[in-house]
Amino acid sequence: MLIIKYRTPLTLLILIGLSITVFCGCMSNEQKEIVQKAEIASLAYFKETYGIDVEFTGHKFIPSDLSHTVSLTGYVKGNKTQEIFSMVDYDTYEVKTGSVPEDIKPLK
Repeated sequence: MLIIKYRTPLTLLILIGLSITVFCGCMSNEQKEIVQKAEIASLAYFKETYGIDVEFTGHKFIPSDLSHTVSLTGYVKGNKTQEIFSMVDYDTYEVKTGSVPEDIKPLK
């Protein structure tokens, strides 16, 4: 009985790892390119608007029948508790929405 308790978290960890690997492997080259370009646009947006550097941890494509937008999530470099969010139109690579913690004020 004790062995099963130790195997369950390990099994769960392995399944999560495999799921991430399969998900990343299934993303098309086109989607990877879109995410990379959206990240570049968002990096510039946060630097120019707030004077901060950010790191991205995730993305999600909005269904294309609704919008040609990808959302990016992440945090301010050096502080993982300061979460950021952006939505980028991948036709123009314009940041439509950017969100930072309230204590970070725009430069302008």
